[in-house]
Amino acid sequence: METDEALDLLPAKYVADDQRGMRCDGERCSALSGRIGEGTSCLVYEVRPDVCRACLPGDPECRMARAAFGIV
Repeated sequence: METDEALDLLPAKYVADDQRGMRCDGERCSALSGRIGEGTSCLVYEVRPDVCRACLPGDPECRMARAAFGIV
């Protein structure tokens, strides 16, 4: 479990108003930069929350997200 100190490192503009997760713009995390399917990066990569650290390229969640955007 993350500490409050670790979560406090996230810039407030990327944290949801209820502070229960990352702020999203539609279906997309506000800290995700770039174009999906072409090239993206995380603007808070070094301090990203545990839930983001747990998502690995090619894992079931990744494949589900890719399918949602029509990326094979």
